[in-house]
Amino acid sequence: MNQTQQPSPSRTDGTDGPAGAHPADGRPAAGAVTGWVLAFLAELLDVSPDEIDPATPLDELGVDSATVLVMCAGLAAEFGIPVRPRDVLDHFTADAVGEHLSAPLPAGV
Repeated sequence: MNQTQQPSPSRTDGTDGPAGAHPADGRPAAGAVTGWVLAFLAELLDVSPDEIDPATPLDELGVDSATVLVMCAGLAAEFGIPVRPRDVLDHFTADAVGEHLSAPLPAGV
């Protein structure tokens, strides 16, 4: 590691892998994903994450197709899993995105 690289933050839950990941299957915890989505939206809206109801449809918060693409890239980078726009568009609240991305993958995937 050179001097400009910073070490990854150490895990406090005793597991390896992305923050908020379930140790057994590597899928993120629903609450971690929901929290990330709320923090992302709060940054865009210039409000506190606590001011956003996680059950509010994302389009009511101003999320459009471009925002979905940025959200997918951010979620993939944060949690180390592939996230497609369809994953967000078919589950269009912060809570629903968290539940969907935390669900076990079907067998063979």
